[in-house]
Formats: sequence, structure tokens, C-alpha cells
Amino acid sequence: MNFEENQTILDLISEYETSLEKGDSFFLDEKSYAQLIEYYENEDLIDKALEATEHAIRHHGYVIDFYIKKARLLMEDHQDAQALTVLERAGLFAPGEPGIDLLRAEAMAHMGLHDEAFALLAELKKQANSTLFCEIYVCEALIHELLEEYEQVFEALRAALLENPRHQEALERIWLCIESTKKYEESVRLHQQLLDLDPYSYLAWYNLGHAYAYLGNYDEAIEAYEYAYLINEKFEFAYRDRAELCFEIKQYRKALNCYLELLEQTESDSDLLLCIGQCYQQLEDYVTARRYYTQALQADTFNDEVLYYIGECYAEEGKWKRAERAFAKAIEIEDQREEYYAALAEAQFELGEWKKAETNFKKAIELAPDQIQFWMQYTGFLIEIDRVEEALTTLQEAENYSIGSEILYCRIACLFALGRRQEGCYWLGEALAEDYEMHRTLFEMMPALEFDPDVAAMITDYSA
Repeated sequence: MNFEENQTILDLISEYETSLEKGDSFFLDEKSYAQLIEYYENEDLIDKALEATEHAIRHHGYVIDFYIKKARLLMEDHQDAQALTVLERAGLFAPGEPGIDLLRAEAMAHMGLHDEAFALLAELKKQANSTLFCEIYVCEALIHELLEEYEQVFEALRAALLENPRHQEALERIWLCIESTKKYEESVRLHQQLLDLDPYSYLAWYNLGHAYAYLGNYDEAIEAYEYAYLINEKFEFAYRDRAELCFEIKQYRKALNCYLELLEQTESDSDLLLCIGQCYQQLEDYVTARRYYTQALQADTFNDEVLYYIGECYAEEGKWKRAERAFAKAIEIEDQREEYYAALAEAQFELGEWKKAETNFKKAIELAPDQIQFWMQYTGFLIEIDRVEEALTTLQEAENYSIGSEILYCRIACLFALGRRQEGCYWLGEALAEDYEMHRTLFEMMPALEFDPDVAAMITDYSA
């Protein structure tokens, strides 16, 4: 809508509302009432939209569209019985109008009159053409959805789309149904069939991308999402889902390019700028990452995640004081995120602020005692500051909350640090037998053990 059109509608609204307030009599043409109703509906002012439809019906009682609009608004407001009354009146002016009966069936369904709604739709099918059949199937899908019959929802929406492959509501709703029924393979077949009928359906490509992603066919999913936004360059969801998938499978450059394309098509927001920053961070371009994080923070000064990622960038560069400040600011905004406390503790450890670091490691564990990585970080910290006996005690406590071979490897590191090599070698044998792949944990806790001849020999024996 251009400025002149927008100003015309604002003037119309002002004139209309002024007349209502003063109690003056007024008369508007059909187009003006339609604009008023649409404006109020878009602004989610349902009561005002309903009031406008009442005036429209009073002045243009023969226009069926106003009755249908009023019925739809009443249904949006969960006034289904009143909607049925309005539709009965509309039926007097336009008997046999299928749009009225479709709405009646929908209102009945919302009132729990499912059998009556199905019966009405069955009657409509007797005289339906392809276009009407499509709308009937969409309405049947709604009724089955209310009954939580998701298999039937899928079949009804599939029938609707085979009648009209571009039906937007059916394309939007079928994906939610597919998620509920896990019909990902059927979704691929259906949307391939729809694309054979209409290769330029961006929603069909988008749904196909979802199905491929859930099936683990990531390259096909990425390609399908790309087709969706190439067809409709304003379709933001396709950009975001493609970029997120690329990021998840560590194709950071491709994710970045996708986010940058989206930035050209839409206004930037804190979330989009954050995502771009994360891509640069994964590509180890920490300066550029921070630039986008800073922009994200300007867009939303209370975005704690942005501050956390800024801290991570500083930490990667060894700028521990700046990292500490960023992590602390993140905690000021959100004090229930265990990873923030662990990151702050790591920065404080590097700065030699051991007492503060210990407090924050413990806070991370307190918030997420079932997350083994925080126990490991705290244990590693205790080993580093030569409090190995306390580290062993900590690992015993960790076993009350979390079970895993990582704990055993941490205990082995402690035993070697205490000079209890024979005991350490015994438990290393047990750990390698239980989970060989996790042995790198040992070197994370004590890097020197990677060059220990006894340890190296045991690992070589188990790898054979």
C-alpha cells in the first residue's frame, strides 16, 4: 500500500469514528465498508470490525459478502452460534450459495456438531465442481483436526491439493499434519506430485524441504528451501530454515550467504543479526562476528545471548577481561543459564580469579546437575589448581546426578595426577573396554597423558 492509499484509509477511519462518537448519521459505499472491516481485522480489532459489518449490512443488506464477513469474524471470536444465525439470514438472500454452507459446516464443527457438519458437506459434494470439491476437502480436514483424527486430516488435505495444487491454506496446514503423523516419506511423494503439476509452488517446495530435512536428506532439503525463496524472494521462512539447516550440518559459509541474502530482502532484527554473527564466529572471523553482535545488541539491548556470544569471541581471542565483562552482563539479564556461569568461570580462571571461578562453576552445576560437561569443567579446574583429591570427591558426587564414561575418564586423570598409576591403568582398561571413543576426554583433562608411554600403549592395544 502506497502512502496516498494509506492516507485515504486513515482519513476514512477518522471520518467514520468521528461520526460514531458524535452520533451523526452517515452512509458509506460498499468499497469503503470493505476497507474499514479489513483495516480493523488486520489490526486485530475484532469488536470494531464486527461493528463495521453491522453498519455495512444495515446500509447494504443485499450484499452477501458482508454477511459472510460478519460470520467469519464471529467465528474468529468463538461466537459460532451467532455466526450460524447470520449465515441463515445470508441464505435467504442467496439460497444454494456454497460458500455459506461451507461456513455453516465449519461453525457446526466448532460447536461439536461434527456429524451434522459432515452431512452438510456430503450434500454439497453432490453438485460440486473441482473448485468446490477442494474447499469441501479443506473443511473436512478442519473437522477431522478438531476430532484429532490426523490420518484423515492428511487424506483430506491431500485430496484438496490434488484438486488445486496451489491452495495456500491447504499447503500451509498439511505440514502441521505431517509433523503430527510423521508421514515424511508420504509428504515427499505428495509434494513431488504437486510440483509436477505446478513447478512454481513455493509452498510445495518449502514443505518438500521440511520432509527431506526430517528424513536426513540434507542436500535435497537445502535445495528445496532454495527453490522456495527463489520463486518467492519475500518468503522469509525458507531463507531462515535453509540457513538454520546449513548451520546445523556445519556448512557455515552457505548458512552465512543465505542469511545475508535475507538481510537484503527484509529489515534487520536482533535475531537475524545474531545468526549472522554466529556464522562469522564459526568461520573464526571474530571481529566481523562482534560487529554483527553489536548491531544485534543495539536492536535489542536486553538480548543476553548476544552478550554471551560476544564473550565467546573475546575468549577465542584470549581477551579474557573483555570476555569476563560480557559474560557478567549476560548473567545480569538472565541469571538462570548454566552455560553463562561456566563461561564466566573459565574466563575468571584464565585471569587468576580462582575463588570467583569456583563460585561460578558451582553455580553452573547447581542449575544443571544432570549436565556432565559442567562437572567435567569444574573437575578440570580443580586439577589445574592442584586440588586433585577434591576433584575425586566431586566426581563421586557427580555420579549421583549423571552417568557416563566421561566421569570414569575424569577419575583416571585424577588418579594419574595423584601418582596412583597402577590404579589409573586398571581403570583405564575398564574405560577403554566400555567406551573407547571417549578416551580423548582423558587428554582434555590432562594433556600430558597423551605422551605417557603406558597410556599410549594401552590405547594402541584397544584400537587394534
